[in-house]
Amino acid sequence: MSEGDEEQLAVSGINVLGFAKRRAGWGPRMGSGFTCLIVMSLLASILSAGSASAHQTKLSSTRMTIADADITARIELNAVDLNVATGTSLTAPDGQVLEDLLVRDIDAVRRYVKTHVTLGYEGGSDCVRTDESAVPKDDHVVITERWQCPHNSAALVYRVTLFHDIDPVSRHMVSVDGDQNFIGLLSVNTPQMSVTQSVPSAWQTFLRYLVSGIEHIAIGYDHIAFLLAVIVLARRFWPLFKVITAFTLAHSITLTLAVLDIVTLPSRLVEMMIAASIVYVAAENFFVKDIRHRWWLTFVFGLIHGFGFASVLRDYGLPRDALGLALAAFNIGVEVGQLLIVVAAVVVWRAGFMVAKAGGLVQTEAVERRVSLAISTAVLVAGLYWLGERILEV
Repeated sequence: MSEGDEEQLAVSGINVLGFAKRRAGWGPRMGSGFTCLIVMSLLASILSAGSASAHQTKLSSTRMTIADADITARIELNAVDLNVATGTSLTAPDGQVLEDLLVRDIDAVRRYVKTHVTLGYEGGSDCVRTDESAVPKDDHVVITERWQCPHNSAALVYRVTLFHDIDPVSRHMVSVDGDQNFIGLLSVNTPQMSVTQSVPSAWQTFLRYLVSGIEHIAIGYDHIAFLLAVIVLARRFWPLFKVITAFTLAHSITLTLAVLDIVTLPSRLVEMMIAASIVYVAAENFFVKDIRHRWWLTFVFGLIHGFGFASVLRDYGLPRDALGLALAAFNIGVEVGQLLIVVAAVVVWRAGFMVAKAGGLVQTEAVERRVSLAISTAVLVAGLYWLGERILEV
């Protein structure tokens, strides 16, 4: 996002807050400068986090098959991500890859993949590429690489740095079949993995998917924004417990159904509905004063967010011999990350008012309401931005 875009969004946030203030009859004496500061700070943090890079990439993946010294890798990459990384134009306006455009720019795509994908022995030479091909698949490009890797006592290492230059939080899922059978998740901080390791234990599988669930929440800025909008009016424990429990149960249901392919929805529709849920809850905060009756609403929206979690988990890949364990671990990881966010938000909220009170500022219901709406304003503007971005996305 450009500086001009952020400035326009920030101004919009202040205008929304001003409208809410006039409706509620607040005057300048209530400390409008402090409230606007809260809006600006929170909005800037949400939008800067959500646009930490010039382009946010989709999860890319490799399915590798090891058959003695012959290794085949089926690398699947989002075409829009390739457009940005290589300066090519592979897609139609609807985002689908056009075969003639891929043929035209195939050399640039191959050069990029060769530069950012390597397979070789640790501390030694790379394996020899024997064949490669690239074909379109909807909005992705599937590149098949084949290597010949003579036997060696050293570990065989697969290294992927795809899209690291355009997105510092890009990730790449690797699934290994054949002589070996396991998965791994590569990132900017962990760009390589051994592909000659033993089959992971049940504990290793559980831990891997648990961490993946926590990680997804930690970088899922839209999910974090939704949680903030949901809980910002919370004043007592039990109403907060009910809405969080309803959200948890709901997205656990659709996460399971979607991963098992019992119920599925188009990912683009799901992403738009998630953004719309953020907008709705943040806007509703201007018309309600507590969350006692919000549990049913969070249950409904939780069903939608569950499809979003499932999309990520399917991209990660699931081990066929430990499907239930991986699904449970990822779900638990999501819940752990979600609870950490809720606890941190509540602690910061209460600590802030304690500090204000100690500094001589009187904590009143009106002040709490005003700060709640300031936070809701920031989340509302961010939600509108994401909604518009996802509607217009090609």
